[in-house]
Amino acid sequence: AIGDTYQAENSIAGVASITRKAKTPEPSVPPKIGDYYYSDGTWSDGGLISIDADGLNPVWAEEKPAPIEGKTVIGIVFQTDQSRMARTDIDAGYTHGYVMAVKFAHGPDKMTTWYTTDYSFDCLGTAKLASTWYSNVNGRQETQTVLDEYQDDLSVCPAFDWMVNDFIAAPESSSGWFLPSTGQAWDMMANLCGGEVAEYMKEWQTYGYDATWYCSENVSYDVIATINSTMEKIPDADKELFTTDGERYTYGGILTSTPYDSESVNIFNIGTDGLIECMCNWYDGDEYCRPILAF
Repeated sequence: AIGDTYQAENSIAGVASITRKAKTPEPSVPPKIGDYYYSDGTWSDGGLISIDADGLNPVWAEEKPAPIEGKTVIGIVFQTDQSRMARTDIDAGYTHGYVMAVKFAHGPDKMTTWYTTDYSFDCLGTAKLASTWYSNVNGRQETQTVLDEYQDDLSVCPAFDWMVNDFIAAPESSSGWFLPSTGQAWDMMANLCGGEVAEYMKEWQTYGYDATWYCSENVSYDVIATINSTMEKIPDADKELFTTDGERYTYGGILTSTPYDSESVNIFNIGTDGLIECMCNWYDGDEYCRPILAF
């Protein structure tokens, strides 16, 4: 597509070796969207009863189950459909799906951070069209490319730096944390926010024009409260909720790993006023960084 330089099927470099230890047995029940994901690499019921493809028609339990006592929740499962997983992730053995961290990657003074201060950043392709946003599920590949490019000076890419050097430990059975690509953040929004959000985003999947111009709607419910509800039973000390700045805006922006152009990165805005929006911000603009992992 014109203006899109994203390539879907490059191989990922730098896979770390794993020290073998006794492995925690996996649950007998396959994971599903909304499930709790624990620090030992296991999961438990998060209350989803049924859901259709693309996040449509979700049915949740009237009372959300609590996490298993004695275990630490580090994420919420948001995708289990292998057709929406990167081939490189599946080939690496991560076949269950993707997990959204329950905390943001950020510094000590604020919840937000920025993508990079390097305006000569050019190690990744760009994505502008909505259809390209949706098809890009290679966040692990994009993250690894940035880590390889800036390994000696990762501080100029703070979102990646905080994720690697000061974040929740990931289970050895997982991929480790990475920034979600546009398609992975897309699925996070559609599957965890459901309802009207999923319906609009289903329409956007095949749009052949700029997502930041044409993919913005306001639904009839608080999108931030909806995604936060997936974490409502997790102890406060173990989570950081989506929020707004409380003064200027009713929405918050969520970073992806995918650049929009030579000066800005793609983000998703979600709002208390029902906003769901594909947008971009300058490389050094403050946004929320919500890492994900494959398992």
